[in-house]
Amino acid sequence: MNTSTREAKLTYIDQVFERNSDFINKEAYIYQVQVQVCYLGTLVHYEDSYDTLVARLAHLDVKDNLIDQIALSPSTRVNVPLTELVNSILQGMLIIFPQDGYENIVIEPSSINSSRSIVEAQTENPIQTSLDAFTEDMYANISLIRRKMRVKDLHVQTYTLGAELPREVAVLYMEGQADPNVVQLIHNCLNENDSMDISDVQGLMKALKQPSYSLVPTYLTSELPSTTKHNLMDGRVVIFLDHFPFSLSFPSIISDFWDVKTDKDQPTLYMYLYRIIRIASLIIAITMPGLYVVLNSVNPELLRIQLAVSITNSREGVPYPVLVELLMMLFIIEMVIEASIRLPKSIGPTITMVGGIILGQAVVSARLVSYFLIIVVAGSTIAHFTMGTYMNTVSIRLYKYVVIMFCALYGILGLMSSIALFCFYLGTITTFEVPYLSLSTRRGKSK
Repeated sequence: MNTSTREAKLTYIDQVFERNSDFINKEAYIYQVQVQVCYLGTLVHYEDSYDTLVARLAHLDVKDNLIDQIALSPSTRVNVPLTELVNSILQGMLIIFPQDGYENIVIEPSSINSSRSIVEAQTENPIQTSLDAFTEDMYANISLIRRKMRVKDLHVQTYTLGAELPREVAVLYMEGQADPNVVQLIHNCLNENDSMDISDVQGLMKALKQPSYSLVPTYLTSELPSTTKHNLMDGRVVIFLDHFPFSLSFPSIISDFWDVKTDKDQPTLYMYLYRIIRIASLIIAITMPGLYVVLNSVNPELLRIQLAVSITNSREGVPYPVLVELLMMLFIIEMVIEASIRLPKSIGPTITMVGGIILGQAVVSARLVSYFLIIVVAGSTIAHFTMGTYMNTVSIRLYKYVVIMFCALYGILGLMSSIALFCFYLGTITTFEVPYLSLSTRRGKSK
């Protein structure tokens, strides 16, 4: 198709957007000059854009060369190639086709404000720190970080990944704090995979060459600018994905299980108290269900006789083996957790009450599980959610079942072996050549 003439280009654009009812191609007049304008009505506020343009030109006494004055604006591009014109329309630009002079002019219009404002975090509950949270607008998220870190060493580099579905990615890091090797590896991955379409975080992880199957996360997510600021100051590289209201911080290390960044906004003694509680909770979450299996079915001789009799009496009438009893109860708790997270906030607490209290009491009364198992499951479930991030919580929830299987097969030896195996596994993980068992992510301190 010959697209060299103005009419041919307009025809081509019409064909590209012929199935989009929000595409508008119409004649317009800027003062007495006739032009053809193209835009998407769902992205461009045409009336405001027109008024702004006319108001800007009204101050100029050059009505004979209006098109030249529009083209001279620093926010416009002229004579843009046809394929780029189509992308510009999709990105919410206003295209002007003059009768004479320039082939086309791309103007940044007044866009329809469809972004939500900055509000409090929905998935994290910070204590004694700023409450603002990221939004879907990547540049708004970067501005939140800029306001908290007015330093020249904070560097921001943006990329556009994807050929058919372009999506913007921003990389932030602190020079002098972040490991240059990590920064360079991330830039290399993004440059090598600039044509890869990224529709979600899993796609971004593929572009960054991160493992698809990893028991522990190789990055941290946060909805809080205050937490992300601490991550940057700790030498991590932060990535923002446009239309994703969370920051992704690389790399993740072992201390992320108990280290919550906003603890630093409180006295030091309090911070260490919280960390001790989380470390104890980590041990409880991993070992408590497996220990229940060990002491009830494999190695009951480890218990004192009074406690062994008490536990045996509580299981009187339960028709299932200990392992089946435990897995059944854990599966119910997993369903309650997932339901309470996915359901609206007005219904979630009801599910928690029904699952935790009514159902828990009912299964004990029906002699399907023992009283001790309710205590074990409740204690380990609460311990899960004291971890530093939600993703670390999920990794512990997952590995807990491996520990239970080892305990059911080998008793106390299986419990010890599974914990040793978990430590060995963590020792094999590296993220951008930073070992997971590092004590710090700052430049040079992990080596």
